[in-house]
Amino acid sequence: MGQWFSTFFKERGFDVSIWGKSGKTEVAERLGVRFAHDLHAEVTKSDVVIISVPIDITEQVITEVAPLMRTGSLLMDLTSLKTGPTRAMQKYAPADVEILGTHPMFGPTIPSLHGQRFILTPTKDRCQKWFPLIREMLEENGAHIVIVDPEEHDRFVSVVQGLTHFAYITIGATLERLDFNVKESRRFMSPVYDIMLDFVGRILGQNPYLYAMIQMENPEV
Repeated sequence: MGQWFSTFFKERGFDVSIWGKSGKTEVAERLGVRFAHDLHAEVTKSDVVIISVPIDITEQVITEVAPLMRTGSLLMDLTSLKTGPTRAMQKYAPADVEILGTHPMFGPTIPSLHGQRFILTPTKDRCQKWFPLIREMLEENGAHIVIVDPEEHDRFVSVVQGLTHFAYITIGATLERLDFNVKESRRFMSPVYDIMLDFVGRILGQNPYLYAMIQMENPEV
C-alpha cells in the first residue's frame, strides 16, 4: 500500500520520498521517488508523513517517528485497525502536528481510487487544516469517503473483515483436514459453492501475515 500511495501522490505533484528498514533502494528507483537514507532528517522536513507498515509494528513506528515531526505537518497511517494507532499518534505527535487515521478498504492491485471505499478517522481539534485537503483529493479521484471514530471503526471491521476472513479461513482449513479433492468436487458444483470456493481462494492466496494480524490484533474480533 505504501508503494501504491507513493505513486498516487507523485502523480499529483508531491515530492515523495520513501523509507524501509532494509535500506534497499530498488523500490524507490522503480517508483521514481527518492529513498530517505536519513529517516529522521526526512521526517523533520516533511509536510506529510504516512506510516504504512505491518499492523503489529505500526504503533512502534509511530512512537519513533511522531516526536520528530515539525509544526503544522500531518501524520497519517494506512492500517486496518484504528484505535491503537490513533491513540499512539495522539500521544507521541507534538500538539502542533495534525493526525489522521485512515483505512483504505482495498488492496494495492486496484488501478485507481474510483469507486473504492476509504475510511477516515479524524481526531477532533487535531486535523483542521489537512483533513479537508486530504478528503477533497480522495473524493476528486473517485473515492467514497466514510468518516467514523476509531473505536466504531474497529467494531465494524471486526465483522466486515475479522469474521468474514475467519469464516473462509475455517472452510479452507476444513477442506485441507478432509483431504478433500476440490477439483473433483467441481463436478457437483452449485452456484453458491462456486462463489464460496472463489472467496476461499482469494483469502488463502494473499498475504497470510496481513490476515493473521487482522484476526489477532483487533480485540473486537
